[in-house]
Amino acid sequence: MSSFLQPTYWLTLQPPEVGGLLGSIVFGLFVLFLILGIIGRIVVDRRGGDRYKREVGSRVSTLLVTMGILGVILFFFSFEGIQLFGARFWYPIWMIATIVWVFFLVRYMKRDVPVKRAREEMLKEQGKYLPRRARR
Repeated sequence: MSSFLQPTYWLTLQPPEVGGLLGSIVFGLFVLFLILGIIGRIVVDRRGGDRYKREVGSRVSTLLVTMGILGVILFFFSFEGIQLFGARFWYPIWMIATIVWVFFLVRYMKRDVPVKRAREEMLKEQGKYLPRRARR
């Protein structure tokens, strides 16, 4: 366990052994991301509902599909033993990128969506008093 915390463990170009139970769990996680992203994309596209919920669902689906594909590719490179592209340091980079993406997604949901909804409601209220186009 102490070698796990050493920088030399992570900064080597040698790919990790991805066989066994832990490798299967990691591969399953990547495939789960991919499958959930595809299912999410299908559900988001078929549902009407609120446009902001659709947009957030679309962004979550994009996150899951992208990180699932990148994870499967990373796992493939590690499984085949390709030195640079299968190196250990790609796994923490993948995880950090996922966390940053989730942070921006949550920030969008908490900060931007309520502002957009309020603006839409304000424009809707103002629109009541504006003249409408004449129908032909």
